[in-house]
Amino acid sequence: MTTLDEIVKLLDTTLHVAEVKDAPVALNGLQVENDGTVRKVALAVDGSQRTLDAAVAAGADLLILHHGLFWCGLRPLTGWWKRKVETCLNANLAVYSAHLPLDMHPELGNNARLAQSLGLQELQPELEFCLSGVFPGTVAELRARYAEVTGGEITGPMPTPDALAGRVLICSGGGGPEVYAVQKLGYRTFLTGEENHWVSYTAEDMGMNLFFAGHYATETFGVKALGELLSERFELPIVFIDNPTGM
Repeated sequence: MTTLDEIVKLLDTTLHVAEVKDAPVALNGLQVENDGTVRKVALAVDGSQRTLDAAVAAGADLLILHHGLFWCGLRPLTGWWKRKVETCLNANLAVYSAHLPLDMHPELGNNARLAQSLGLQELQPELEFCLSGVFPGTVAELRARYAEVTGGEITGPMPTPDALAGRVLICSGGGGPEVYAVQKLGYRTFLTGEENHWVSYTAEDMGMNLFFAGHYATETFGVKALGELLSERFELPIVFIDNPTGM
């Protein structure tokens, strides 16, 4: 057992939560408090009712999310939204969320851990919350590796499969609309998550290799990394709740 305050302080400091600008609905940091103690931590990408129920069933008293509870914005505490809030309060379940602070963290972030899994070298930050690195193989080999580490099918145009991939850019989740900025910076291969119609044909027109692996599939890496951190620092039991959307 450890205190909720200890964990929140570690996460806030490590992820520089107060310094990273994000959408107001992200509400990064502690979103719901419990009685102040933590015996088991659950990790998940999204704060859906199914995730909350699974965290409670697993016996967790802290749930760490990438997409927090408040993406729906301000709304009356009625119906389905009231049920979500009640689930946390009735089960003494604290909730902590880290969106962009987790995406962009150089060691624990979604992009960083994804880049490491792909075997990218010479990593460097790009476009505020993205990351670039050098892949020592062809574009086709990179696409196959991307499918392997994310566990799903890769879509998007691949005009130069036999070319050496060289320096590529990763932007997990819904990074596709950055395609213009990616092309302007001179990248010929762009890896992201959520499939996007207009981004796909734009990349095709540009002659860019564009790989979509799915929003969810590219954003499990960061919360899992936070779980490793908490397990090592506080020796707490950790459970990852896998609720893929297929998108």
